[in-house]
Amino acid sequence: MLMQKKKEGVVFVRVGDLIPNPMQPRLSFSDAEIQSLADSIKRYGIISPIAVRQADKPVYPGGSRNAGYEIIAGERRWRAAVVAGLEKVPCVVIDADREKSAALALVENQQRSDLSFFEEAIAIQNLLLLTGQTQTDTAKQLSISQSTLCNKLRLLKLTDRERLLITENGLSERHARALVRIGTERERRAPLLKMIECQLSAPESEKLVEDYLSGAMNPRSRPEKKKPHGGPKTVKGSIKDIKFLYNTVERAVDLLNSSGLNAVWNTVETETETEIKITLKKARQ
Repeated sequence: MLMQKKKEGVVFVRVGDLIPNPMQPRLSFSDAEIQSLADSIKRYGIISPIAVRQADKPVYPGGSRNAGYEIIAGERRWRAAVVAGLEKVPCVVIDADREKSAALALVENQQRSDLSFFEEAIAIQNLLLLTGQTQTDTAKQLSISQSTLCNKLRLLKLTDRERLLITENGLSERHARALVRIGTERERRAPLLKMIECQLSAPESEKLVEDYLSGAMNPRSRPEKKKPHGGPKTVKGSIKDIKFLYNTVERAVDLLNSSGLNAVWNTVETETETEIKITLKKARQ
């Protein structure tokens, strides 16, 4: 059961005394949505209190040194409250350890249909790593079948670049599940581009993958483009995708730190490339 005991009543907590949940499933927050919510908060206040728990010590990287509470659910409201200039926000304190907090954050986003299917898969993987539970136990905890959980985890075989192309071009989880049947990113490139450029439906994409695996599709052939809605679809994927990548790396480092490791990351820029480096510091003997 994921229901946790709540401490009595709503408490008002300084925004600077709250830190984000390092296991927050959502990897990105829309600036426009945050600003819109901030405008609403200025007019009506925060209607639904933010769910929090007592923060572990030491505080997670990136948090205020004085932080006393970690957000379980409501990070978007907290971010908007900061933009709106609020000093304090209403919170409900829940008795939950780190593992239960991660599960509650995932379930809360699932119930609101707030997550992309890739964000959900990453959150499930993080929950498995954090708790050490079996896939069977985690599936029961999330009220999904084990086969559904396995199918979601298989999506993580796709690279960050592929995930971004799929997300930016509006392909569904069913498209992604079809594509993941193909072994390597290099082999998947032609089918993926054909799905996007020809605006293939999920069933058409599944047939495409079947043809590719059986040898009926020539991976070097150029796709025959459909011409609805004014012509071929432009394949999206731009520099803003780097923000998604940085968020993913930052959360991976936070997960390592929350597991007791001492990890840091940084970028090294040259004229031709950007190098992302994650360093694990060894404990002193």
